[in-house]
Amino acid sequence: MVNVKFANLHFHSTYSDAQFTPEQLVLIGKSVGYRALALTDHDTDGGVKPMMAFAAKEGIDVISGCELTGVWNDEMLHLTALDYDMENPIVRKVIDDRTALRVNRTHAFFDIACEMGYMEGITWDDVVRLSGKGTWICLDTVSMVCSKLKIPIKASLKELFNRPEVKARLAATPPPDRAHTAPEIIKAVREAGGVIALAHPYKWTQYVPDLVKYGLNGIEVDQFHNYENTSFLALEMAARYNLYHCGGTDHGGPMSGNGGEHAKPAGHGITEEEYYTLKERLRG
Repeated sequence: MVNVKFANLHFHSTYSDAQFTPEQLVLIGKSVGYRALALTDHDTDGGVKPMMAFAAKEGIDVISGCELTGVWNDEMLHLTALDYDMENPIVRKVIDDRTALRVNRTHAFFDIACEMGYMEGITWDDVVRLSGKGTWICLDTVSMVCSKLKIPIKASLKELFNRPEVKARLAATPPPDRAHTAPEIIKAVREAGGVIALAHPYKWTQYVPDLVKYGLNGIEVDQFHNYENTSFLALEMAARYNLYHCGGTDHGGPMSGNGGEHAKPAGHGITEEEYYTLKERLRG
């Protein structure tokens, strides 16, 4: 029996690189015991409002969320934005720009894949139409659209994406993980009144002291991808710098729909006390 926390504040949907819709995730989350949720799709919050509307009918609390990528020390850090004003123009521009960069990159790859004969009978307009407004269109999105249209893919899109000749052709498009720095993202989320946390910090806890200077005010202390010693380090950093406790199942457990090691039971997240400490901003 898995001990499920009160709130799951890190997981994904069909709006980025997972297979369940926001509505399905509310039902799954409720069924396993979560009472509060934050959908944190990669570089988009397009699924948050649909989740909020559906969750209200199910008695589940939902706050805004998005997992944003920012460059720091030549690494691509993941930062979880939580409970921010989605209409704030500063954070709105950052998120919309992040979404557009990924969509443009995937569009360029899609054209190459079609040219090389990996898919036939599908257009980019089909992908956009069937993925929905606000989707961070990635390889998983293209695969799901092909499945909906019953269009066969001749080989793995991920393998094709990693081929040197394809990477060389994609070099002309803006790299989606190099467009914003971590301080830019932190500043935007804080301007929108949100909590911005270092996500799955299993190799990034050493950056916390410097990121705090830019406004980082949260860290994932209970996360599917945290190693045991990293959870201890994350808790230590949270105490030292007065950071909000965050966390969730990410791509693991029943809310992910993934197989292999990710299919094992997972009830990661934060307690009721930790959740309301964040939501009511009791740490300032």
